[in-house]
Amino acid sequence: MYKHQNIIIKTVQTVFMLLFTHTLFAQKVVHYDLYVKDTLVNYAGKEKRAIAVNGQIPMPTLTFTEGDTAEIVVHNLLKESTSLHWHGVFLPNKEDGVPHLTQQPIPPGSTYTYRFPIIQNGTHWYHSHSGLQEQIGMYGNFVMKKREDDKTFRKGIDDLPTVPIILSEWTNLNPNNINRMLHNANDWAAIKKGATQSYGEAISEGQFGTKVKNEWKRMLAMDVSDVYYDKILINGSNSPQLKSVDGKPLKAGDKVRLRISNGGASSYFWLRYAGGKITVVASDGNDVEPVEVDRLIIAVSETYDIVVTIPNEGTAYELLATTEDRTQSASYYIGNGVKQLIAPLPKLKYFEGMKMMNDMMKMNGDLDDMGMNMSLNQMDMNVVMYPEITGEAGKKADHSKHGGMDMSNDPNRYNANALGDIVTLNYAMLKSPRNTHFPKMPLSGN
Repeated sequence: MYKHQNIIIKTVQTVFMLLFTHTLFAQKVVHYDLYVKDTLVNYAGKEKRAIAVNGQIPMPTLTFTEGDTAEIVVHNLLKESTSLHWHGVFLPNKEDGVPHLTQQPIPPGSTYTYRFPIIQNGTHWYHSHSGLQEQIGMYGNFVMKKREDDKTFRKGIDDLPTVPIILSEWTNLNPNNINRMLHNANDWAAIKKGATQSYGEAISEGQFGTKVKNEWKRMLAMDVSDVYYDKILINGSNSPQLKSVDGKPLKAGDKVRLRISNGGASSYFWLRYAGGKITVVASDGNDVEPVEVDRLIIAVSETYDIVVTIPNEGTAYELLATTEDRTQSASYYIGNGVKQLIAPLPKLKYFEGMKMMNDMMKMNGDLDDMGMNMSLNQMDMNVVMYPEITGEAGKKADHSKHGGMDMSNDPNRYNANALGDIVTLNYAMLKSPRNTHFPKMPLSGN
């Protein structure tokens, strides 16, 4: 009897050991050491203080596979405290990286370890959550790949060569000074951008009445971006080039998946590609049905995964990132050989934007929505300012495709895809490739 009991006990122990060993090997710990240190850079003609991590700006791309355990050791070599926040990542609250809320700041000269399971996949990013450190270098990509046995793994998309890209801005000013100017409603940025909308400009564009009405309603000049930046960066450079992926040179017909994060402090960016259409395959870390567009705008902290194709040999095609106010841009050249550029975006029609805002405000300053039932998911209020869609300043837009109707109160006035041949991504075009409805659950008896 005891002999049979011993056999049963040993069998249970063996099964337990096998299960434990399987769990142990299934949970792969992926370790990173991040050394945070002051440095000096010269991105825009002036040497300025920045923060480098492992000697680089942006911070290193952290790559995991769903099911891994992340172990990230931060070595703070600064003379001030720091912290790291994992933007959009599902993790225990104590690992979220917000000083004085989910953790104590990491003191200068000390080390802190973040450790959490990777329970999702997709493109995200990480950044400092201390002061304005993010704006002087502390931002980077955070990529979580799918397992190859994942039921959602998409052949031809999830197995493409992948390149992480992070967009950012650089200012030669101290970010704290910019913060003060924003609170004081300083016009310095508008002057630098040529967006003051003076009476002289109004007269020259035939918009004197628009300017007077704007002043009468005590409204500020039309603005698109609050801050003027000296330089735009892609992966820490203004014009980097991608010649190979995983050691293999790019050639005609190759497709590349770009995991793009907007790590900027305040800028939205237009993205356009000289090599043809952009295929959007993921948004904010979530798979979407592939959709082809000519351009998209990426908001602060947003991420998009896009697929681009190398059309011809011996050519490097420009992926152009342009600030929404169209004052600055950066180029990412994809391929080898002669650079093929895409035309820069024309200057915005600020007075058309001013006129639109005037129409939306009553004389007493109350909002007048003009009775329009608009979906901002499909329409862009700024489209009236886009010369490439609605025509050059001073010229009436061609609405012949709308039967010559008066567009002043028509929602299509703000629909870029209805007014022009350029296909612009909007959120209504993004659809999940899988059923996202919640399952029906039995009603609780309580």
